[in-house]
Amino acid sequence: MRLLSSYIIGFIFSKLRYQHRGVKIVNSWSYAIGKRTIDLKPFKHSARAQFVSGVDHGLSSASIMWSSKYRKWCLVGSVLAALVTGVLVAVLVLQPWAGPQHQRFSRAVVAANGYECATIGRNILEQNGTAVDAAIATLFCEGIACAQCMGLGGGFLATVYNATTGQVRVMNARERAPAAAYEDMFRNASSTVGGLAIAVPGELAGYGALHQAYGRLPWRALVEPTAKLCREGHLVNAYMGRVLKSYSDRIKAEPSMRELYVNPATGEVYNEGDYITEPTLAKTLDIIAEEGPQAIHNGSLTARLVQDIQSFGGIITEDDLRNYKVEWQDPIEVPLTEEYTLYSVPLPGSGSVLAFMLNMLRDWVGDGTPVATGSDLYWHRVVETFKYAYAKRTGLGDPSRSNLPYDIRELERNLSDPAWARSFRELVNDATTYNDWQHYGALFESVEDHGTAHVVVVAPDGSVVSATSTINYIWGSQRRSRSLGFMLNNEMDDFAIPHVESAYGLPASPANMVAPNLQPLSSMVPSVVRSRSGRVELVLGAAGGTKITTQVALITRHTMLEGSDLPDAVQRPRLHHQLLPMEVQHEADFNPSTIASLQRRGHATTELGPTAGFAAMVAAIRDSYGYLIPQTDHRRVGSIDGF
Repeated sequence: MRLLSSYIIGFIFSKLRYQHRGVKIVNSWSYAIGKRTIDLKPFKHSARAQFVSGVDHGLSSASIMWSSKYRKWCLVGSVLAALVTGVLVAVLVLQPWAGPQHQRFSRAVVAANGYECATIGRNILEQNGTAVDAAIATLFCEGIACAQCMGLGGGFLATVYNATTGQVRVMNARERAPAAAYEDMFRNASSTVGGLAIAVPGELAGYGALHQAYGRLPWRALVEPTAKLCREGHLVNAYMGRVLKSYSDRIKAEPSMRELYVNPATGEVYNEGDYITEPTLAKTLDIIAEEGPQAIHNGSLTARLVQDIQSFGGIITEDDLRNYKVEWQDPIEVPLTEEYTLYSVPLPGSGSVLAFMLNMLRDWVGDGTPVATGSDLYWHRVVETFKYAYAKRTGLGDPSRSNLPYDIRELERNLSDPAWARSFRELVNDATTYNDWQHYGALFESVEDHGTAHVVVVAPDGSVVSATSTINYIWGSQRRSRSLGFMLNNEMDDFAIPHVESAYGLPASPANMVAPNLQPLSSMVPSVVRSRSGRVELVLGAAGGTKITTQVALITRHTMLEGSDLPDAVQRPRLHHQLLPMEVQHEADFNPSTIASLQRRGHATTELGPTAGFAAMVAAIRDSYGYLIPQTDHRRVGSIDGF
């Protein structure tokens, strides 16, 4: 219906343009009638970017060339304008709402996972807050709306673009191993559940460093909206509802989680559509608003957090919190074309792995090459690229580690080098794959990480934040700070476990072993694509553990190199390969003929169900008219807002 209406409107105005000189041509897609201008740009590609922003995009004041000779045609034009307005109203009111992910904004956008969170970020921007101000406020909100994935008990990586200086920087607020951690600490203990699995959180320290560098509004203004939600109640969205239900038995069995997530009226976990109040976390946020970001790391909350962690069997001390330091880093740069460059995160993130994928695929598939986008050979080469990338990933870890026979930084530089990545094309056999990890050069087992949440902010001045935050597994360590009110991570599981040979016969990676104060490897790749002129064209990242990197690579290619619209690129079926397990994992509605072709080339394939955890994208792209189109993912609910 929307597409049909756009054709009708386009036809009407094309007739006006060519037949009635009482209608002033403002430009090739704008027509002035009476005292209004109808802007048809939003309808030019209405199937791609649907016109749901109303008259703000379509109407602006203009003058008209009146003459007595053409007065009757002006009257006709006015009548037709009224008819068009009626059509628009009917389309917008009577049609099923396409969802907020199809909105377009002219100045600023915020995209997030939590239901209320994007609006909180938008409000901060409208108060003259910076992109960083809005990102911090949105992340605070995500910590309650997506508490199963992230929060003050975790850590994050963020790529920040400052439009004033033209500088891109990365904030590393990833968790660190406690000072008392040692390589063999999980020989007889769980690395996933309980206090020993908890690494030193960096979330709040990262917010503080961001605000100090780029904040404009008072710190309190960024905290209070989420504190208010905690007091008044926040919505259990569809995704949280599913997660609560699937973890119901474990939540009921753990007192620190049961007291918040079990409805006392029913004795069962809260359902989608319910509202949860969090008075304990509200008080914690009030203290953070008053004391500032040091409240947890060197303030009145420090001892209380340590007591909670140690009550669960953890080894984090007050000194661990006081000594925690965030780090500003230079980004990984990936030349996509002569016009566009992608910026992503260095170690402990996987920006170098993303760079390898994009560099190996550039001008090898699609991009005007003989290998057509979406062809069977295209997908075979994509999968082979993923396999080589994940083989090299097994050698990555904290670059400050010095007890290795190779330099982790040198491996990271090689992965980011376009020429080095392209050299691996010669190893790919277009007729077959190899189901032997040694063929791809894997030396060690690669640890699989898990949850996360992602936030995108584009401010009116063009500054951008792309941030991915995590507590690792769903519900982290399955322990919640009872005195402060937030979930605690299990990031220690992102380290490799020594003396354990994997099911695939690979030893654990020495580059990613547990060691005091080091950071575990992560798949997070919050990224920004900028044009040569300095304008940001695409901001993206994902939630979903090890699948994040492959999916960000695919979305970047589809949008920036293959001309796909962002909504289409995000919603289309996906596939993934991480070398081990030795299988192509794909969604149920992925093209069956392509899957059959991969099987003929020797690939093992596995269809994953709708809740199997394909990375959920959060992104925003600038269209050809300069509008910002934010996008969340049907694989996980999200929210967008802007102006």
